Amino acid sequence: MEPMIKLEHLDKTFTSKNQTVKALSDINLEIQKGDIFGIIGMSGAGKSTLIRCMNFLERPTGGAVYIEGKNLADMNDAQLRKERQQVAMIFQHFNLLAQRNVRKNIAFSMEIAGMKKEDIEKRIDELLDIVDLKDRQNMYPSQLSGGQQQRVAIARALATNPKIILCDEATSALDPTTTQSILKLLREINQKFGITIVIITHEMSVVESICSHVAIIDDGRLVETGTVEKIFSQPESRTAKKLIYQKNGAGATDIGQRCIRIVFDGKSSYEPVIANLIMECKVAVNIMFADTKDIDGKAYGQMILQLPEDRMQGDKVIYYLRDQNLKVEELDADAEF
Repeated sequence: MEPMIKLEHLDKTFTSKNQTVKALSDINLEIQKGDIFGIIGMSGAGKSTLIRCMNFLERPTGGAVYIEGKNLADMNDAQLRKERQQVAMIFQHFNLLAQRNVRKNIAFSMEIAGMKKEDIEKRIDELLDIVDLKDRQNMYPSQLSGGQQQRVAIARALATNPKIILCDEATSALDPTTTQSILKLLREINQKFGITIVIITHEMSVVESICSHVAIIDDGRLVETGTVEKIFSQPESRTAKKLIYQKNGAGATDIGQRCIRIVFDGKSSYEPVIANLIMECKVAVNIMFADTKDIDGKAYGQMILQLPEDRMQGDKVIYYLRDQNLKVEELDADAEF
């Protein structure tokens, strides 16, 4: 099956009078129709440049971008404008027009597309229902919360019935509760309309919450791709490990001489694993970092433990945990997580 988005050997170089910066280097990536795909990396890794190359807001220096098998580089300006109606974009800071109310902000992309006024008004009513803003339709951006403004931006993105929505740090300016409501809305849109969604973020929690697949970018290169479950439970690249272990503040100074990472992927949350470990093995361990969730009575997430100084006691802990059918990974003491 033809992927919805395909990037082949994509390069992007920025050149100024004084310097040349290689922002992207040899990016190869496929995103399937109907997927919610996350692209994650640290600040300055090249994420935003990559997503802007997907709709040619930034024209790549080399390589190719295919949307449903069509090479964007082969299109003239008129064809590219038409194609972009199928590839909508949502930004971190909403990009709403301050002088237009909610209805008129949603109407903007449809006006540019040349739709008839009566069709625009009907479509606005539909979109207000989808994003749950009917009671705010005559307000202006300054009268809305950040979450409400992002809902307007999502409605505007949906206006022309796109096949793809690109989200460039769409939740970074929002508080955690509002972030979850926006992610829930995007998931519902994906499920109801089958729209392919690509999310650029630096937050692992966003990827875990909504994405099925993820690509990790570092210094302009893709260093790891796969399902969210696989990369979360078995990260291979240094960058993936850094992103996962640093989530919620686990830092380099927290990693001791000998540490292990336990992955909980469905074990009963009613079992006191660590308490049982301490009683059974008669050793003390230090919980350096924990991020676990109880979902329907099952534990999901991860925990990093610092083991006792005595190597035999440490080995005993690892053996015990593996005997409980837990995934246990010993961390490299020299790794800069």
